[in-house]
Amino acid sequence: MGSFPSIGIVDFLDILLVAILVYWVFLLLRGTRAVQILLGLFLVSGMYLLSRKIGMVTFQWVVGNFLGGIIVILVIIFQGEIRRGLAKIGQARLFGRTTLGEGSDFLEELARTAYRLSDARIGTIFLLERDTGLSEYLEHGKKIDAVFSYELLVALLSPASPVHDGAIVIREERIAAAGIILPIPAETSWTRSMGTRHRAAWGVAVETDAVAVVVSERTGNVTVFYDRKVQPVENMGELLETLRDRFRK
Repeated sequence: MGSFPSIGIVDFLDILLVAILVYWVFLLLRGTRAVQILLGLFLVSGMYLLSRKIGMVTFQWVVGNFLGGIIVILVIIFQGEIRRGLAKIGQARLFGRTTLGEGSDFLEELARTAYRLSDARIGTIFLLERDTGLSEYLEHGKKIDAVFSYELLVALLSPASPVHDGAIVIREERIAAAGIILPIPAETSWTRSMGTRHRAAWGVAVETDAVAVVVSERTGNVTVFYDRKVQPVENMGELLETLRDRFRK
């Protein structure tokens, strides 16, 4: 009876790294159309293997040529996911998350402001910048660089304001820009039930590490988007706790 091959520390690390890579790819693709595309590719590959077994020469030739360029095809199809994945690797920090200011006073003011806007049924999107810069989004709005205050936000978000429809970027406790028109991502199983404002916030949370706080104009509900997660919050205290957790050192 043959003995089992010995597994050394290098083999263990090899298996562990592959497992982490597979898990990371799964998290990256979860909730996107890429999952359906991968399932389709697996199905085509299975049909190709079956065609080889039963001798379907024409089908085998067509699909074989298609699969021959699969690496290039995958790079083209998943270029968005690859870009986001590499960006997330670049965002990795050894010593914890980025903080928004040194204390929690600003986050408390932001949470209070969000619920004052909610009570007044004034809808908006706050984009809280973290490690990934949001400069590309600022180009689609009006740069302001002003002290954060409820009074200024009410003026910016009033129907008479030319920037009332767009998102607001918060950078280092200041209003960096307003009236930002965000791209609307393609509909997925995760976003099918969302409105336009929430889908736009989801898109930013997928593309960057920013935290998006959405105040619904219709219902007054407040929702937080971050790291491909959607978290409705019930009150100011819950919102504040969520924000503190995202910006904790």
